Order: sequence, then C-alpha cells, then structure tokens
Amino acid sequence: MEERVNKLEKITARLMRRSGKRMSAFIIPYPISNAVFGEKLEGSVLRYMFPCDGTITKGYIRLGNKPKKSIAFEIRMFNEDASTTKGFTVDKRFLFVKPEIPVFAGDCLEIKISPDEEIVTEVWIAFLWKPTVNNTEVKAFLIEEMEDDLQKRKKYLTE
Repeated sequence: MEERVNKLEKITARLMRRSGKRMSAFIIPYPISNAVFGEKLEGSVLRYMFPCDGTITKGYIRLGNKPKKSIAFEIRMFNEDASTTKGFTVDKRFLFVKPEIPVFAGDCLEIKISPDEEIVTEVWIAFLWKPTVNNTEVKAFLIEEMEDDLQKRKKYLTE
C-alpha cells in the first residue's frame, strides 16, 4: 500500500512541475509587397487577393526620391458584392501607415499611383496582413516534445 502511495505522490509531483511551464504561440503576419521601377510610373503598383479573413495591420511606402509635390495613392478593396476606395497623398520619401483594415476571404486589394506632374521612377510598397486566429494551424505538443525539439535546434545551431 505504501508503495502505491509513493508512486501516486511521484506522479502528482511530476504533473505539478509540468503545469507550471507555459508555452507561447505566435501568429506571424504575412508580408504583402511589391517594388515597381520605370521611367514614369502610373497606375497599379500592388495587387493582392486574400485567401482568408484577417486584418491589414501596418505598412510602408518608399519612393525613389522625395517628391517636390504630393503624390496621390488610391487604395481599392473589392469583392463580388462591394468596392471601397480610399485616397491619400504622400509628400515624403517614406511613409508609415497603420490602417487596421479588416479583410475577408476573397477580398482583393489594389493600390494605384497618380503622380500628376511629378515623375516617379521607383515605388516600394509593403503591408503586413495577419490572418484571424481561426485560420491558423494550432499544434499541440507535450512539454517534453517541445523541449527535445528546442534542444535539437540548439545543438544544430552550435555545431
């Protein structure tokens, strides 16, 4: 009987140690980007279709040179049922935006440039799109499996 109690205490102690360990998971946003070069750029500089729901979280626009006058950009989101267009101007070489735009599976994004009198020869554009949690893959690991995997990676990196 005492032997059984000792085994149960040992098992309980092991389970208590495991319950104190925490694991974190990351939902990594996907980059949406393009770079366009030419003698005089005009029109579409980025097109993208979203395969699942999510949010456009932030982005950058970089021009080859600082414009003398503001340059108009147009963001168009559309799908089978609706279309929304927003315009904004860029008067610097770099622009950081944090649009927090919700997107749904099948939505299309198109960004156009209308430089008017300004000559634009280079445009870099990049956004981060984060899928909703229900669209991400969740993997369950035992703590030991995770620790073994980390040890193998650590050993591989130090070799």
